[in-house]
Amino acid sequence: MRVYLKIGIFFLHKKITVVGKENIPKKGAILFIGNHQNALIDAILIPTTTNRVIHFLTRASAFKKGLVETFLKSLNMIPVYRIRDGISTVEKNTATFEKCFEILKEEGAIEIFAEGTHHLQRRIFPLKKGFARIILGTLKKYPDLEIQIVPIGLNYDSHLNFPSSVSIHYGKPFLANNYINVENPDIRYLKIINKVTSALKELTLHIDDEANYDAVINKLNQLEVDYTKPVEATKLYKKYKSKSIKPLSKQHSINWFLPLHLLAKLNSIFPLLIWKYLKSSITDIVFTNTYRFAIITTLIPLFYLVQTILVYNFFNLKYALIYLASSLILGVISTKTMKVNL
Repeated sequence: MRVYLKIGIFFLHKKITVVGKENIPKKGAILFIGNHQNALIDAILIPTTTNRVIHFLTRASAFKKGLVETFLKSLNMIPVYRIRDGISTVEKNTATFEKCFEILKEEGAIEIFAEGTHHLQRRIFPLKKGFARIILGTLKKYPDLEIQIVPIGLNYDSHLNFPSSVSIHYGKPFLANNYINVENPDIRYLKIINKVTSALKELTLHIDDEANYDAVINKLNQLEVDYTKPVEATKLYKKYKSKSIKPLSKQHSINWFLPLHLLAKLNSIFPLLIWKYLKSSITDIVFTNTYRFAIITTLIPLFYLVQTILVYNFFNLKYALIYLASSLILGVISTKTMKVNL
């Protein structure tokens, strides 16, 4: 499944950059904590760019009974219940937390998006207490266990458009034990929340000017900032705040691959028409790339397979394989050379 998802991610993104992979401990209990700006895609990028086997805290509403629930649990997903799911369901988190305690005790890894919700804003939202409660509960039960936190900055040049580029920045790990007082815990968990928040802000662009957020983004877009380089983007943002920056003159270039892009679209016309229909019905636009990823990993390969079989029936195996290889090559060229509009 990991290999298949990596292939899907490859065709979803123009460029995937991994920074700081050496910061990931090869063994020991770990909490991966990242920002959350692209729904399911965030959750997929982390396990497909590290060798650690990861368990995921996932909102309970995704767990429908039957095959869906069985499938999600087989992928190491653990349901988390929120107040919006009903007050009575929140009590089920006791079992969820207990499962997390045992995973960490076995020196496993858990992935958490501590903001508690996904969003499209280029800033770190106030973190929820859930991850800190898991650490405290684990240390109360297993006081000699060391738990590392690896902060992660996920940075997209575009959250909604295709083909976007993304960088995954793994920060330096730190020992969570140093920020939790097991004997006399702070129920607000300010020390560890502030530490994780500070770490995340170093790994992604954090626009703290909420009142003028849209104006700041428009200006940064005009300056053609590369959001996948958070350090450079942050420097540019600080210059913008100090008014010491001038607009850049836009450079227009010709994309010589455009005919191949059109050919690739023509070759995928039916899946693209279905995607156009589905896209208009998405109620939460943060899920746009999640739906697009689903099309890329299911409908498009199925469509190519059907067309390959048709070519084989009308001609022969040689032409069928040539068609299939050509379709894959066109897909790679389109994904890696198309320009994305911010």
